[in-house]
Amino acid sequence: MKQLFKYMSEPRTVFEDGFIRLSQPAVLNDPFEASFCRQSLDELANHFDGTSALDPEFGEISFSQYVEMRMHHIGIISFSENKENLLMWAHYANEHKGIVLGVTSGLDSIPLFDNLFRADALINSSWDERCSPFKGSPMPVSYRKGLRYRNDKFDYDYSNISAEGADRILYEVFLQKSDEWIYEQEHRVILRLEQADRVIIDDLDQIENGHIRDRVKASAYSHVDPKSGRWVIDLMEIADEVERVSVAIHLAKLSRNPRSLYLMKLSAICINNCLIGINSEVRKEDVLGSHACSVGYLDVWRAKKNTEYYSLEFEEI
Repeated sequence: MKQLFKYMSEPRTVFEDGFIRLSQPAVLNDPFEASFCRQSLDELANHFDGTSALDPEFGEISFSQYVEMRMHHIGIISFSENKENLLMWAHYANEHKGIVLGVTSGLDSIPLFDNLFRADALINSSWDERCSPFKGSPMPVSYRKGLRYRNDKFDYDYSNISAEGADRILYEVFLQKSDEWIYEQEHRVILRLEQADRVIIDDLDQIENGHIRDRVKASAYSHVDPKSGRWVIDLMEIADEVERVSVAIHLAKLSRNPRSLYLMKLSAICINNCLIGINSEVRKEDVLGSHACSVGYLDVWRAKKNTEYYSLEFEEI
């Protein structure tokens, strides 16, 4: 079991309904996300049983091309091992005005998500669910100076790459960053955007496929939010797996627009802590939402300055 923390500028609705953003590359703050050494990956692929990747839309392409074409179909939820980092409180928690969400992971009995959508045979290049990397588990980020595969292309076991498919490569390029980020002690949940539970977009006209657009508009699982005027599509309410995948594939194509929101629903049982920043106006009652408290407990703490060191302390409230 591992305790992880999510720095947030504000609580939003995560404690009330459990939804948390699955961030696409277009909204991430590091321009080197998913960067890799193409020449080294191409050399590595020459040692695979199959030297090319098979994509349902683009056909037979190289592993490098697969990553470049599909990286915008990936979403990330970032956590940290450290709840006390002053830089992250400043950068990601709105200058200590925000909060830090605490979750438990690593136990089968405490799933991170309410009902993670897999359908791997329909949306992934892996043979089946057992071989797919998109399991919803937080994985530690590795930090290096060289791009992925530049110096480490033979450091990992690729003997099962035929079953894992090109998604093995697509997944792992998001698990390495420059060593200048090492202070974040980051763990990432990496998923396909097609696995999102909810998607919010400005207008249904953004969906290019007219048949899918009309189906979504007429469905019971979509509605216009009265406050924002934006369309909310609750994919988790689609019972038919094939229909869900069909809709999700077209919504994932909208990820290059930073305003497109992809959300996952955390399980209530994994949410166990809320830490309120020193400068925050958030109150305890603001985070005692029905979803987070549905399992009967949520510890709430407030940060305060240590009187002797440049560090934080937390007192339960």
